[in-house]
Amino acid sequence: MATIYFDESGNTGRQLADLDQPLFILGSCDFSAEECEQLLHPLRSRQAAEIHFKKLRKSGRGQDRIIELFQSDLVTPERFKAQVFHKRFMLLTKVIDDLLEPLLYYHFDFNLYENGQNIALSNMLFACLPLAVGHAYFDQFLSVYYDMCGEKSDEAITAFYEHLEVMKEAAAQSTLPMERELEVLSMTSEIVRDALQDLPKSTFNPAIPAFFSLCVEWGRQHVRFDAICDDSEPLERQADFFTAIAELKEQAEEQQVIGFGNAQIELPLRLNTLAFSASHDSDGIQLTDVLTSALSYYYTKRQKGETNDEFFMKLDGLGFLHDFVSGCVWPTTDVTPEALGRGDDEGGHNPANAFADFLMERNR
Repeated sequence: MATIYFDESGNTGRQLADLDQPLFILGSCDFSAEECEQLLHPLRSRQAAEIHFKKLRKSGRGQDRIIELFQSDLVTPERFKAQVFHKRFMLLTKVIDDLLEPLLYYHFDFNLYENGQNIALSNMLFACLPLAVGHAYFDQFLSVYYDMCGEKSDEAITAFYEHLEVMKEAAAQSTLPMERELEVLSMTSEIVRDALQDLPKSTFNPAIPAFFSLCVEWGRQHVRFDAICDDSEPLERQADFFTAIAELKEQAEEQQVIGFGNAQIELPLRLNTLAFSASHDSDGIQLTDVLTSALSYYYTKRQKGETNDEFFMKLDGLGFLHDFVSGCVWPTTDVTPEALGRGDDEGGHNPANAFADFLMERNR
């Protein structure tokens, strides 16, 4: 049975809007123990038994060894996969999903998920709001929303909606009209307490959806697989959940496809067991750490515009790092159903609702 190793980069815990670490990446690989040793051998040193990306990238020789690692015939998109999350954009999508969508659905009978309108709106707001109200007000908007969801207090709720009023005043002075969109966001005050009550503590943890998505991807290659994760607390707290989803499946039973278009997933997960290990005890996790951290370094430098960085240019010269990204939560300029891959999704499939329906059906 295959073993998949998982490791993350860029999880700053509470600081989801951290401008210094704007991305979260969860990487995974299915290399055998022998392949891990073969790939790690050129990276080992006599001074330290454990391999660390941070140490390797500090020297030109270490950087070259990482480049050679990616150039190995073993390191392909079929063997190493990553999920990339733009953390500030993820925060904005949570505003849309957790506040605006229930308001529109329950109060106006409007399905925001139809044809991917939730994604289109998120893309538009992420591009336009900073221009209409200023980047400082936009960053504070994400911050006070995060605080409100964490504290769930009257003071935090008041602070969020007061800031929306400040943003509306700023937008009124802008040549980019956004008052209507901000007014609709203000209307969510009618349902905010109910919405906050339903939010799980892990709602802002990108490791959860990233791990889930990667398990779906690996399930398309392996009939069953074991997962070994770096002993990350956010994932470890959800171990029972993922194990329960995997146990819904009987060996001979076919998987069920839920969702729509480019958001389709197959359930139950092909996950067999889920375990956690310190990186110094696992070559698989050390290898995943190097590959994932290199991806994180590359995309972070690119996001910050620091493209003159020497190691960035070496990584960019490979020309194929994008191939390792199996999925991402990332802002784009796509706003039409066709561009979003949701052109025929007239039913407006909500992946969360489809997942809930799946669980209810299996538990009958």
